[in-house]
Amino acid sequence: MSAFYKLNIKEVKQETKDAVSILFNVPTELKTNYQFIAGQYINLKLTLDNQEIRRAYSICSSPNSDELRIAVKAVKNGVFSSFANTNLKAGDILEVGIPEGNFTFEPQIDRQRNYAAFVAGSGITPVLSIIKSVLESEPNSSFVLVYGNKSPEEAIFYKELHNLRS
Repeated sequence: MSAFYKLNIKEVKQETKDAVSILFNVPTELKTNYQFIAGQYINLKLTLDNQEIRRAYSICSSPNSDELRIAVKAVKNGVFSSFANTNLKAGDILEVGIPEGNFTFEPQIDRQRNYAAFVAGSGITPVLSIIKSVLESEPNSSFVLVYGNKSPEEAIFYKELHNLRS
């Protein structure tokens, strides 16, 4: 059972017409609770229309960034995803679970490898965290990404991914 803490939203950024990224303010006293490994996710808990909703979202920031950011893509009839894309704003408070999950990557500075990932749509979120970890912490490694989307405009983190290219 995940522990939840109330976190303030620092930023809601429109990434595509159907997806936002949400950056949380993590108070100093909770920083250790929200340390994560690239590839992990957090659970969000919210009550809408007197019904508790819980959803899991992958962390897309780097563990080295001192940021806790997720992306939420609106899906048809998605109660939370639609709410997040239309109503959430900076200053709102959500209950956020501590990082979990085993789809993780832990870099080693002396490692030299060639990594590759094949992802589509919002599947980029955990992989983006992993890519950043490789590029930041394994200077002798490389990363190849094959990322499928309907169009560049629908590619979440399109500009950010292009900025990571060397």
